[in-house]
Amino acid sequence: MVNKEKSRNVGLSEFRGSDFSSDRNNIDIIDLVSIVSGFFKQVVIVTFIFTFIGGVIILFAPKNWTSSAVISPASDSQLQPLEAVARPLSLLNISLDISSSDIVTEFKKYYSSPNVLIEYLSNTKNDHSGSMSVTSLVADQNAQNFTDNRNNYILTYSSNTDSGMKDILAGYIDYVNKKVIFDINRQINFTIDTAKTTAAEEYQLVLQQAQNEQKVTIQRLEYAASIAKAAGLQKPANDAFSISADNSNYPISLGYDALNRQLEIEKSITDLTTVNTDLLNKKLLLDKIMGLKPVTIDIPTFNYLQHPSDPIEQGAKKRLLVVLLFGFIGLFGSIGFVLVRHYVRERQNALLNLPKK
Repeated sequence: MVNKEKSRNVGLSEFRGSDFSSDRNNIDIIDLVSIVSGFFKQVVIVTFIFTFIGGVIILFAPKNWTSSAVISPASDSQLQPLEAVARPLSLLNISLDISSSDIVTEFKKYYSSPNVLIEYLSNTKNDHSGSMSVTSLVADQNAQNFTDNRNNYILTYSSNTDSGMKDILAGYIDYVNKKVIFDINRQINFTIDTAKTTAAEEYQLVLQQAQNEQKVTIQRLEYAASIAKAAGLQKPANDAFSISADNSNYPISLGYDALNRQLEIEKSITDLTTVNTDLLNKKLLLDKIMGLKPVTIDIPTFNYLQHPSDPIEQGAKKRLLVVLLFGFIGLFGSIGFVLVRHYVRERQNALLNLPKK
């Protein structure tokens, strides 16, 4: 029994010191290729199975589709209807202060609003979900073409389904465009209404001031006429007409008759615009402003540099990488398994074929 155990220990020590250990540490590439080629079908099958699993995962994973358009601000020639409204208003001291950049800013605000998108989808009875976003065409301020494209923007619609995305984006852009035009018309008409209210209030203020001046003038004339009558000055004195016409005080030297006549004339004036230039000008301005009618214009709020595109799947390259990753896992995993199994069997066979002593 002891002799058998010694014999086994001697055999194991010989095996550990044998050339097999040396060969294991110096693996021949040709041997590896020959080993793997012997199990070529198994390697291909395992690789295919892993690739198929990766493809199934990608197939059932949610996809992200994107449709986009590129816009720029409307040109000055396209804003001529707005200019045609603003020009006569400026003559009446009414400023609209609406520029193409203001219009694009308003468009971006509406376009990016989730509530507006929900409203549009609800009005069109569309059950699609997704999100809208606006980004600069050239975001890098150090780019050479940044200045030329600083006001150009990319309109993006992202969704997990690609059906009808192009039409939805085009319809939504048109919907937002109508909202912006409606706001422009509302702003113009609000400005006109505000100008009417302001002009009416200013005219009433100037009219009240003129009426107060008339009351003071009548009062002074009454005092002067009363004093002249009491002094017995019926006719103008010799130096009465040397008094400056700008003098607001009425000297009794004009005499009672002249003062009384001037008083009658002053009291007979019921329309102060006939004797007050400032009031007449205010009345003219008021009439012009009050004659303004509600305005409705239809202008393009932007220019298309690129119309809505067909949907493009985002992350397609990543999906391909996932499939390739699963394929590589299957390939190298199967090769590793084949090699390990081969060398395990080889070791077992070597142990079984050891000489018995």
